[in-house]
Amino acid sequence: MAAGTASIWTVVFHRLMAVIPTVLFGTLLIFGLVQIIPGGAAEEALGPEASAQAVAVLREEMGLNRPLHVQYLDWLGNAAKGDLGRSITDRRNISKAITERLPLTIELTLIALLLALLIGIPLGVLSAINHHNRIDSAVTGISGLGLAMPEFWIAMLAVNLFALKLGWFPATGVPSVELGWRDHIQSLVLPSLTLASGAAAAIVRFTRSGMLEALSSSYVRTAWALGLSPAQIFFRFALKNALIPLVTVIGIITSSLFGGAILVESVFVVPGLGTMLVTAVLQKDYTTVQSVALVLIVVFVLISLLVDIGCAVLDPRTRR
Repeated sequence: MAAGTASIWTVVFHRLMAVIPTVLFGTLLIFGLVQIIPGGAAEEALGPEASAQAVAVLREEMGLNRPLHVQYLDWLGNAAKGDLGRSITDRRNISKAITERLPLTIELTLIALLLALLIGIPLGVLSAINHHNRIDSAVTGISGLGLAMPEFWIAMLAVNLFALKLGWFPATGVPSVELGWRDHIQSLVLPSLTLASGAAAAIVRFTRSGMLEALSSSYVRTAWALGLSPAQIFFRFALKNALIPLVTVIGIITSSLFGGAILVESVFVVPGLGTMLVTAVLQKDYTTVQSVALVLIVVFVLISLLVDIGCAVLDPRTRR
């Protein structure tokens, strides 16, 4: 037990050492991309009618006339302390705005992931058990449609049908939990189902593939020969082994859901991190864009770290 625990902590340490340069490279890439965007923070803050002298004064106040490497190190140091600066458009504290909006984006992503797992894994198992019959063909066809249809198109259909025509759910907006759990959850149904559609289809495919591989293995054939019940074979042996590679896929899907939430939040006007990023891009609020992109990178890297740890716990072979 002690050796196993030590090996897991070794994996965690090695992954953390790999995370640091990844995040640093991400920050450098974000900073560089923002610098090459046409225009500038001072020009956008003052507007097109501002004089060159006023722009020069503001650039000096904002520290934009300093060498780029000095600006980058200052921004990185402040970000490490939790200070992401202020918005160009309304001078709001970006760190505070992200802290207020990030929980809603995480909530939307986790609900969508839970729905995708609850839908995808049972359908994938059902498809594999009924390999090469009508049930398998139906599940495979439906999952193919889920992968093919863009999320923004599904979102518009959902709003038109379930919100505007049937009136089952609100079309846009998400009220705060303080105003009532029922309205809060009800307003998240359509965004969560829309976001989960593609993820559920992908989980169906990977679960089906993993189950088929496990069912064709020698230990499953031995279990059949020993006369074990189908339930034991399908769920105790086959599904358990099929879920190990699915953990890695779930990590990738979670990152994809977090990125997809940006688009879904824009369609449903969910006041999360995605809406904040889209608004900042449209307003050319470079400081906010830079800060939100940094938070997204950190979240993606942390998800990858958790997946690696999960794989090490489930499959000791990966600790090597």
